Amino acid sequence: MKYLNSLLKSSIAKKILAEAFKRKPLTVPVQPIDDRDWKMPDMNIKGTIVLENFSQRNRTLPVKNQGRIGSCVGQSGRVVYGFCKEFENTEPSVMHIYKTGQKFDPWPGESYSGTTIRGAAIGLKKHGCCEERYWPYTGKENAPMKHGAEENAASKKIEGFYVIDKNDANLIKSTLLKEPLWTSIMVHEDLYYTKSSGVIDDEKYLESKKSGGHAIAMIGWKTIKGKLYWEFQNSWGKWFGDDGYFYLSNDLYKKIIINANGPFYIKAHSENKKIPPPPVEKENFTTFIIKFFKNLIDLIINMLKKKGK
Repeated sequence: MKYLNSLLKSSIAKKILAEAFKRKPLTVPVQPIDDRDWKMPDMNIKGTIVLENFSQRNRTLPVKNQGRIGSCVGQSGRVVYGFCKEFENTEPSVMHIYKTGQKFDPWPGESYSGTTIRGAAIGLKKHGCCEERYWPYTGKENAPMKHGAEENAASKKIEGFYVIDKNDANLIKSTLLKEPLWTSIMVHEDLYYTKSSGVIDDEKYLESKKSGGHAIAMIGWKTIKGKLYWEFQNSWGKWFGDDGYFYLSNDLYKKIIINANGPFYIKAHSENKKIPPPPVEKENFTTFIIKFFKNLIDLIINMLKKKGK
């Protein structure tokens, strides 16, 4: 295992994996932001969430590999809607989310690869989503739907969907404490070379060439050197990044998000999710003082380092 890990971290292995990731279809078309998208209603959040790190990684459905078809919206939707009680002992059909979404995209016909989160969310509201066993994933665009799929889907419609403002990090965090979010980004070529840490470098990413739109599930956040990074589950298999996950800084995410002014929140009919949300850590006077002096110490250390140079 030690030799395998060393091999995977080698430059040759990274190039081979990057070439494999480049073959993944990036089929989320860029659309103008739709002002008709409902903004997330006021959740009466009191105080600022000061948790530096949080992840739903161990609570969400496992990472999968979309293969060579443009099903990233379905794959990420599986993670988001699959967190709900409607799929307590099973999981949503990727194909149902993907193919139903195409019916509500703003383009005629359905004979193309890919879809949008907005189209898929409308599909979930109008037609629901069947369980995976009714429309299994085969890695092919023409995977057949089984008898009973539509009837099963009709019992699993969402109540609605909302967009959370990308500038409201506290509201995004508050929602992530309860469940994952759905979002799409513009992929640049640097993403193909993501390190095993999963952390993306802002400058290198933006300097690399644009490749296309891609849908992912936002599942948490972490703080790196005082900077906020969002955690995402990808659909390129566990060989990608940090076992299939990666991190974008808040600043970078806000620059490369497409088709909406923030991540999508799916409101299911079930009030209770699979996993009860952890308590929200509020910022009181004590935590404020600790945070203040911590930032002050970091500032002094950085100043001394610069002076030493």
